Amino acid sequence: MGLTQSAIDNAVAQGRPASKWTRGLLGHAVRYAVLLPPVLLVATFVVVPMVRTAVTSFDSLDARGVVTGYAGTKNYAALFHSSLFHQVLFNTVVYAVFATILSIAIAFALSLLLMNRVEGSSRSLLVGLFSPTIMPMIAAANIWLYFLTPRLGLVDRMFGWLGLGRENWLGHPGTALAVLVVLFIWKYAPYFTLFLLAGFGAIPPDVREALKTEDPRGWHSFRKVILPILSPMLAFVTTMAVLYSLETVDPVYVLTQGGPNNGTNLVMYYLFQLGFNYFSWGSAAALSTLLLASLSTLSGLSLIVMERRAFHWQ
Repeated sequence: MGLTQSAIDNAVAQGRPASKWTRGLLGHAVRYAVLLPPVLLVATFVVVPMVRTAVTSFDSLDARGVVTGYAGTKNYAALFHSSLFHQVLFNTVVYAVFATILSIAIAFALSLLLMNRVEGSSRSLLVGLFSPTIMPMIAAANIWLYFLTPRLGLVDRMFGWLGLGRENWLGHPGTALAVLVVLFIWKYAPYFTLFLLAGFGAIPPDVREALKTEDPRGWHSFRKVILPILSPMLAFVTTMAVLYSLETVDPVYVLTQGGPNNGTNLVMYYLFQLGFNYFSWGSAAALSTLLLASLSTLSGLSLIVMERRAFHWQ
């Protein structure tokens, strides 16, 4: 028995929605399948360890890391009642403040210097500036350890040739912490310069020319126009600088190991000590949880500032 044309049209019309629904379902399945591997990686190596650390911070553990009971907030209380923890917090705040402010100030000055000088000899200058950035921190710290070795290091020899005397730069808390700050600036200021240069480069040339014409000295236009435009990038760079300074551990391990007299003991190195030197796993988990909460809050505030201060060209 043959089918009429109307029956065929009805069958085709009824089949179209099913075909579209199938294609849509297949498209969603493909998208989710593509997203599944990175989501699993993040969940396995980031989310699960974070949650487990937060849960462990409320447990009582022995030296082997075996849970022996529920501790409540005792791990946090022991952390805050430790005089060494107070010293570590003070060292970390001083280090982070000076490292962040000085590195961003130098990066800003370098970006202003290089903004209109990207040809010729400036390219060699850029290569020289960014060389420390691509170097691993552990390698950079070992180079500086050679530079600062008493009597044998390059810095001590140069001071001796100049008749300025010799100094054990890593043997005093003040100078040792200053060395860590200088190493941070040497390593990261060129890296931050790259972002600020990108921020300057996003300003259209005709806008810059108009600002130069209306304000030859440039200070008023720089303060009223350029800085507001760069504020999201500055907030982003500042956040990166704070995060990098708070996670500093390699140079401390190589150069000072927290000494002398815990004068350079920073929070990440103290976390390493709690876990692998003192086997105080509960306090280490509590400190990790506090760091996670603090850095997450800082990152969230930075995103809010960048979103509110973002400048969109029409």
